[in-house]
Amino acid sequence: MKWTLLLLLFHTHLAWSADQSKSLAGYDPVVDSIADNYEAGPFLIYDCQEKHWVCVLESYYKECAEKRLNDATNKSTHHSCAPIGEFPTKKSCFQRMLFVTTHNHGTRFCVKDEWKNKAVK
Repeated sequence: MKWTLLLLLFHTHLAWSADQSKSLAGYDPVVDSIADNYEAGPFLIYDCQEKHWVCVLESYYKECAEKRLNDATNKSTHHSCAPIGEFPTKKSCFQRMLFVTTHNHGTRFCVKDEWKNKAVK
């Protein structure tokens, strides 16, 4: 009984924490569920696999950063994604995303640095 109660409290705390962070980010499930794999937020990333920019919640940004670190261990020439930065609001992130989208800056963040150096030499 004690373990069940502790697990229930822990699960409730995790669910509340996730909802609370979404609330603080101005998350609205009606408009911010932007894809099956993303929810909108103030963190800008470039998805190298799907080849597009996206403003996401912090959890997706951290996941992207972890993927990028893991990419360093494999022998491919490209990263799976690029965590670009945090913005004060979703709107400011979307504004920056519009700028970088129109200037075609995405793919340069995907090629690993050691491969860029090889191409120069």
